[in-house]
Amino acid sequence: MQVKISTLAAALAVGLITSFTAAAAEGKPHAPVEIVGTVQAQQATLKIAFESAAQQVNVRVYGVDGLTVVGTKSPVIGGTFAAGQVMTLLVKYTPGAGTSNLAVQVDGQFDGQQRSKISSFTVQNGRVATSSTAANISVDGRGRRMIILPAQTK
Repeated sequence: MQVKISTLAAALAVGLITSFTAAAAEGKPHAPVEIVGTVQAQQATLKIAFESAAQQVNVRVYGVDGLTVVGTKSPVIGGTFAAGQVMTLLVKYTPGAGTSNLAVQVDGQFDGQQRSKISSFTVQNGRVATSSTAANISVDGRGRRMIILPAQTK
């Protein structure tokens, strides 16, 4: 009898751990859009790709850490976009001293649910910020920058 109870308890514990792991991997649902950008001296070219149809879409751009957006901070209000549609925005800004960020927020109705996504682009004196491992910076299949770090040695 003792063995059966401990076996049952172990099976339940494994099931709970598995369900918590699966829930943690999914994360918070976000808007099905991909936001990529190219940062230049005082402007950025942003491409927003809609992975599904969207209504009541609002796009906002704003500066963080001293960066100031020049012109409209809400280039899209109440827009409608089809799945697969790509929108290009030119955002002019004045970079902050040192390192600052340009943030982009897209929110709207996607598949009947209100969703939002925010992306940030780091700017350092008007250029994309680089690290001392600049030779090890790569771009993945979705256009996101990745830094490849060396293995830890003992």
